[in-house]
Amino acid sequence: MSLNEKDLGVITVLLKRFETERLPRAQALKAKVDNGYILDGADLSYLELVLTDSHQVLGLIKKHPEFATLAKAAIMIYEEIMSKSQQNSQSQ
Repeated sequence: MSLNEKDLGVITVLLKRFETERLPRAQALKAKVDNGYILDGADLSYLELVLTDSHQVLGLIKKHPEFATLAKAAIMIYEEIMSKSQQNSQSQ
């Protein structure tokens, strides 16, 4: 399945955003919860934004399933962060 120009542009922007913004922030959040901390209000607001954006990405993934593995890996990072924060919260 070939990418049309609009899809290619959107995918390029999403991949760049993930590389420069989303992944570094996810890694910082993961380090935070791995060190026993819980997510604060700003962290949760950020994750809510990511969740909202992910719904928009799903339509694109349906059209271009070759990106599904990458999208799933990204979602798993956020799931790990939220689960670990919840565990930390219950421990405190």
